[in-house]
Amino acid sequence: MLRFGIIGTNFVSDWFVGACRRSGVGEPVAVYSRDAARGRGFADRHGLSDSVGSLEALADRVDAVYVASPNLLHHEQSSRVIEAGRHVLCEKTLGATAAQTRDIFDRAHRNGVVAMEAIRSLYDPAFDIIRERLPLLGPIHQVHFDKQQYSSRYDRFLAGERLNAFSPDLANSAAADIGVYCLEPALDLFGAPRGARGSGVLLDNGFEGSGVLVLDYPGMTVTCSWSKITTSSLPSSIHGELGTLVLDSVSSPARITLEWRDGVSEVLLDTPRPGEADNMVHEVRAFADLVAGGTGDPRREAVSIGTRELIDRYLAGLSSAG
Repeated sequence: MLRFGIIGTNFVSDWFVGACRRSGVGEPVAVYSRDAARGRGFADRHGLSDSVGSLEALADRVDAVYVASPNLLHHEQSSRVIEAGRHVLCEKTLGATAAQTRDIFDRAHRNGVVAMEAIRSLYDPAFDIIRERLPLLGPIHQVHFDKQQYSSRYDRFLAGERLNAFSPDLANSAAADIGVYCLEPALDLFGAPRGARGSGVLLDNGFEGSGVLVLDYPGMTVTCSWSKITTSSLPSSIHGELGTLVLDSVSSPARITLEWRDGVSEVLLDTPRPGEADNMVHEVRAFADLVAGGTGDPRREAVSIGTRELIDRYLAGLSSAG
């Protein structure tokens, strides 16, 4: 049973506590917060034994650390935990840049520990269904992955509040927060593209609020669209010459159908919509498996680095165009 420390006291950390306990392979035991009262409140609320004020104290109490702080802090905090000899499961994106992401993995390799990016959808069994059925579609030419999630904080931003969720100074962006749920499955399923072109919307403070990247593959284009300032009920889809896979959600699929070219439809998955914590259980188990095996997953590490490279180039292009 892995003893987990938690960095961050927001709602995502709340989800993680529940997912960790339901996973059967981990137990959250301590939390780190620079705000002692907030940390103690989180620990009391979830029945954790310790609330600490330093990363060193956290590392002393645990086997692994879950990092759910703002993106800007991921590299520093993950690096310090790794150098203390502890495994790291870090929320997306693992680093605020591709260089930071590579460095985290390099540090983990040198220290003999596991670093993994917490992109929960890739470890959902629903994606195994997608991977298994891809060959049935014949040559694939068009893929559309879409996730638009109107932020609960956006109205406050529009009213004049300056919030962390919309602060470019914290290495935040819609691409890093929402777009990864489209980009990482694309690279996981199809590999690195040979090129990409994109466009996006910058808010008045320079924050990227929504965007689109079209990934170029031989004989195929993958369109990834995302937003924190609009919402959508559009499905995602993978189109081959023989049929199309339709996903009700690219981040947490509950219904997947295979639409054959002749009009016949086959339901591959039809389950109640999973809660966020339910969807996280699978990544906790996958992380524990890597820890037990003593090494990270090179293919998934390449997906994390490649996705962050795409985001970096996309955001740089938006800034120069703006």
